[in-house]
Amino acid sequence: MSALALVAWGSWRFLDARPYRRALLVPIQPVSSVIPAVALAPPSASAIASPEPAAPIASAIPSPIAVASVNTPPFEYTDNYLLVGLDRRPFGGGAGLSDTIVVAVFDEPSNAVGLVSIPRDLWVEIPGHAEDRINTVMNVARHSGEDPLALLGRVVENTLGLPISHSVAIDLGVFERAVDALGGITVDVPCPIVDRFLDPRDPSGYRKLDLAVGALRLDGVTAAMYARSRHGRSDFNRARRQQAILLGIRRELSKSGSLVRAAKLFDSLEDSLETDLSRGEVFTLAQRLFRVSPAHLHGLVLGAEQVSAMQASGGRAVLRPKPDAINEALRNLFSAPSPGSPLAGSVCPKADVALGSG
Repeated sequence: MSALALVAWGSWRFLDARPYRRALLVPIQPVSSVIPAVALAPPSASAIASPEPAAPIASAIPSPIAVASVNTPPFEYTDNYLLVGLDRRPFGGGAGLSDTIVVAVFDEPSNAVGLVSIPRDLWVEIPGHAEDRINTVMNVARHSGEDPLALLGRVVENTLGLPISHSVAIDLGVFERAVDALGGITVDVPCPIVDRFLDPRDPSGYRKLDLAVGALRLDGVTAAMYARSRHGRSDFNRARRQQAILLGIRRELSKSGSLVRAAKLFDSLEDSLETDLSRGEVFTLAQRLFRVSPAHLHGLVLGAEQVSAMQASGGRAVLRPKPDAINEALRNLFSAPSPGSPLAGSVCPKADVALGSG
């Protein structure tokens, strides 16, 4: 979702009065092995739910794009952008939590881009505040009078060891309008999904999501439901769908005349974004993104191998980071499959499993 905002911002009125400020490339930093101790009780049940056994993922979905091997270490210098999707509903409501958190990692030497999805329930230390889930950080900053994106950027830096150059955040309403302005996006759907969502804009008070397998054209409302669905009952599954949507947006914007379309699109979205990027900076960023070949786009979801399910005070189910495993995953970022690709050997849950997930 946020990638669209990044591209549109820079392509609109790119002759900005402020000169483009090249972000200083910084060596990737390993995640500190000293993670603040968290008083966590032994979990009564795993917070990482496993999908129910079912049919294998449809073979009609293309296999992940094969990529050339990258020298070790996979990258030496990166430019990292924080992309945030906020839980604010188009019709009002929503707590404004950062329920989509993605770091876009640009590697200059290899001209590759990797998307790293961070679980919203990751248990982190918030500088100057108590420990909490990472999706609460921006709200903590708002209540304390701090810059929300700056504080979230610091937490991400401390957690992943990836210094953040710039940040951008959008909410669900902006995302829906943006996708519709593009005429929709095409997304590879590997598993059938049946779900429903509260939406007072529909006379029934609900909207139904009913998707088959295949390369499907989604409008804004459908794309937002696909990104939010609890199908598979795991935030890790949802993060992969969100990456697939980002890839679909990038494909749409890469079509002929896309910068002109994005320029017109942003004209109606300017007041709805939170970012520290100038228009000129994002125009240059968009050009860099379009120069990256599909074979050099990679996606990593920090999942069950990089976090452990724990129980915090009050019985809250949270995810504690595993620093060594996160470091290893980041070292292999640019040999990861295309963004949104299902895990090898994974199976599809029942199509309507999300209806029972709460």
